[in-house]
Amino acid sequence: LISHTLVVVVLFVVVVVVVVFRCVWFGVCDHTAYDNPKAMLFLKSREGRTFYANWVAFFLLGTINNLSYVIVNSSAKVLATSLNAANLFPLVTFANVALGLFAKGGSAVMTATNYPRYWERFYLNGLLMIIGLLGVAFAPQFWIALMAILVVGCSSSFGESVTLGYLRYYPKEFVSAWSSGTGFAGILGAALYIMFTCVAVNEVSGGSVTAELKAINQIAYFCTLPAVLVYWFAYFVLLKSPAKEFTFEEHEPLLNGVQQDSAPGRREGCIKPRSYCMSQMHRILRCTKLVLWLTFNLSAVYVFEYIAQGCGGKARPKSEYNETSCPELYASLQLCYQAGVFVSRSSVGLIKIKRVEVLSALQFINMVVWVLQTAFKFLPVGILPAYMIFVGLLGGASYVNIFYRLRTDEEFEDDRELCINVAALGVIIGILLGSSIETGLFALEQKYIADF
Repeated sequence: LISHTLVVVVLFVVVVVVVVFRCVWFGVCDHTAYDNPKAMLFLKSREGRTFYANWVAFFLLGTINNLSYVIVNSSAKVLATSLNAANLFPLVTFANVALGLFAKGGSAVMTATNYPRYWERFYLNGLLMIIGLLGVAFAPQFWIALMAILVVGCSSSFGESVTLGYLRYYPKEFVSAWSSGTGFAGILGAALYIMFTCVAVNEVSGGSVTAELKAINQIAYFCTLPAVLVYWFAYFVLLKSPAKEFTFEEHEPLLNGVQQDSAPGRREGCIKPRSYCMSQMHRILRCTKLVLWLTFNLSAVYVFEYIAQGCGGKARPKSEYNETSCPELYASLQLCYQAGVFVSRSSVGLIKIKRVEVLSALQFINMVVWVLQTAFKFLPVGILPAYMIFVGLLGGASYVNIFYRLRTDEEFEDDRELCINVAALGVIIGILLGSSIETGLFALEQKYIADF
């Protein structure tokens, strides 16, 4: 299983590195803002250096923003077992997104009021990462660990909403940079957790099993903390200001100084773009209607994939899950899932998918197969890594293509940032529903299946 997992993951990473290299270096990534066919020549200009510095900055922001979230999810089974709550490990995923609606709603309010400033939001998000990881590391009981995980998840959701909103000031190519970074966070987080635990397994011994597992997780969480410094470096140092400031006039032309539109909810005499002349409630309702289909598909694909990936913790008999082994089976399958997410989230520069409902339907089939696998164990362990990669591919493809459309389609132009924030709520709703259904499913199966 270990060799199979590593071979498949390495092949996927090599493919995506080649794709990204070709896409960025040779300028075939839909760089419509630039006429130079060779990115090498473009790179030599000041504008080119700024472009690539910003691309790397958004990639790092995406990576670090999701890193602690991924590491906590990868450690879910070990964490729950170490705190004598082995069958409650799906609650780790639930807690990791439980405050997501609150965090994204708070970000939407900040967007509407333009307070606090963006640099303060990024600084606050880094502090939330630190507080959450330390809380999980020192939690003496499972419910206290869940409280700390709420903070970790809040940081991930808040940072995602803030960054997606901030991207409106930059060319659309940086959506791919952010998405690739969030996808890479999955591979990096799962791989780092396996690496940290493998080191810890050799260093920690002589105590009870639960004490050893606690020490293993603490080492993993402590080693993740320096990543916050990279997060702040990416925003405060590496990321350059947009080429020009956002202005209302760039959104819609004015005719004789007065906006010619009488949309419902519009304040009389307002000359700013249509959405800014509506009440807040009209803006929210308008965006909700515009993104309803995309949000539904985003929620659906997350429900299905989180049930599927959670089933990886029960897909084989108990004897094959040894939390003190290196690597642990559940963590290995999480690495495979994240590899698929990374590849598909990095693909929008070359492949764009309009029919996102097809991805949702395929993910539903995956979910059914994985649920049946927890009950009947009919798939051999050697197939599970590749199949979990497929689950990640569909989830990442749905995410990146939906947000790419939100960032580029003209129908969202009037109030793009708010529409993105409304649609992003679909991710949280999907994960909450998926984790809740998964927990209930495991409780039901535990009653009727002996080796569960």
